[in-house]
Amino acid sequence: MSAKNTKGDARAAAKAKAQAQVRAKERRTTMMIIAGSVVGLVLFGGLIFFIVNQSKVPELGAEGATAPAAADATGGIPVGTGGVVGEDVPVDVPRVDVYLDFMCPICGTFEAINADDLNELREAGDIALYYHPISILDRFSSGTEFSTRSAGAAGVVADQAPEYFNDFMATMFANQPEENTTGLSDDEIADLASLVGIPDDVVANLDDTDFKKWATAATQQASVDGMQGTPTVRVSESGDFADGAILEDVNYFEEGVLKAYLEGLGS
Repeated sequence: MSAKNTKGDARAAAKAKAQAQVRAKERRTTMMIIAGSVVGLVLFGGLIFFIVNQSKVPELGAEGATAPAAADATGGIPVGTGGVVGEDVPVDVPRVDVYLDFMCPICGTFEAINADDLNELREAGDIALYYHPISILDRFSSGTEFSTRSAGAAGVVADQAPEYFNDFMATMFANQPEENTTGLSDDEIADLASLVGIPDDVVANLDDTDFKKWATAATQQASVDGMQGTPTVRVSESGDFADGAILEDVNYFEEGVLKAYLEGLGS
């Protein structure tokens, strides 16, 4: 497999595509409801509802659900000012939590429009940026559980090659599969990881089952914290997650709007 693009080229190409697709207030409204058993899909008014079997979902911190060392109790992965997970994460600045599913096409649009802006604010220490790889779209990968596999792989990278996490995220979205396909295979994910320079010993661990369990548990926690679809952005002006709220009225599919909103906090 050959990758389509990486890093800056990937984002430039994706942004051009995104601008052709985006409409005002457009947002993916894939909704997740946690309940006792899987009862299927209910389609209504463009919203896609589905049930996660809670009895099969491990809790964050449970034995066997290995979390990235820097991930917090919300499942958020902090990326510091130097681009390394868990290092030089600023405090006393607004905290921005971004929830994304690697199978979600509108998440790809979100990243294309906002990733550079978020990285600029992160590098300046103006925000504390936390990413949440979410697995709510396994039903749209023809039985291969691509969302869970890719979120788990992101967890492995965050834990074992934290300096490559941002590049891995960007490259995964640049090579994002379409919904209702099998998604990327484990070998294809490994190829992309190698492409951005992740060491071979880490690449060999990308399909770690315990990190997949963490991804599932983190997805459940995200739902508890109010995430109802992807992409979702949650902002706490104080920097304390508990004080935060999901952005409802900020059109972050219009270029520059999210950045302007974040720059205006506290001004």
